[in-house]
Amino acid sequence: MKLATAFVLFAVLASISLTQPAYAQSTQTSTANLTYLNIQATYPSEVLPGNSVSVHVQATAKSSIELLSLTAQIYYADGASLRQLTTSTIASNVYMSNGYQVSKDIQVTVPQDAPRTSLIAQFSEKAQSNYYNHYYSPYIYYYGYNDSYPYYYYGAYSAYSYSTATDDGVAPLSYIKATTPEYITLETEYQMLQQQLAQSQAQNQQLQRNLQNAQNTITQQNAAIANLNQQLSSAETMVGTLQLVSIALAGLAIALGVVTVYLGRGKSRDDQQKSTE
Repeated sequence: MKLATAFVLFAVLASISLTQPAYAQSTQTSTANLTYLNIQATYPSEVLPGNSVSVHVQATAKSSIELLSLTAQIYYADGASLRQLTTSTIASNVYMSNGYQVSKDIQVTVPQDAPRTSLIAQFSEKAQSNYYNHYYSPYIYYYGYNDSYPYYYYGAYSAYSYSTATDDGVAPLSYIKATTPEYITLETEYQMLQQQLAQSQAQNQQLQRNLQNAQNTITQQNAAIANLNQQLSSAETMVGTLQLVSIALAGLAIALGVVTVYLGRGKSRDDQQKSTE
């Protein structure tokens, strides 16, 4: 039976690990159907390694029994082996009529190094069922003076009997949301990409600063070129003005020369005339 129970535990854990959704409800409920008891366990849907979880267990009697013991053992699968976390006695030496209930909260701490799997509970009951057996046995009385008239009488009596039985059942509990090797690899790659992104962003910011500096330099150079162009334009205007002034002065000088020559010639004629007289 122990080997069969271990096999069932492994099978349940494997199926849970493969079908557990990424996001579940805040609480969940699972059941285990034993010979004399119906077990219902309520627990958080997920638990992280290193955290504690509270499992509420409620057992309901199917018939009138003397519950000698009801225990819960909580496991999780670690590779090819089962690791037991706790054993808790839910009730013992309790008379339970049909529908009677017992309950208990079980506290479990998940190890820090637990893998991504599910907790699982194994419930074990040991109960005694009492009943009466009725027996009928005929026997004969002879009475009378000569005992010639027999009287047949059927007697009945009851005997108190009981039977003891044990039974085990399993139920899945909280999902251990631990990191997997694949998750660790992806997380490492993500961190590397984050570093590369940070470096690229830093380089981009540096390039933006360099571009801004270059744009500032170009703006300054354009302003200097505009200033030089303005100075050149002013110089060209001044040169043109000077050229006009020079031409005017040259014309004036020529005119003065002509007047001087003319005046000189007139004076020479006057002097000649005076000397002739």
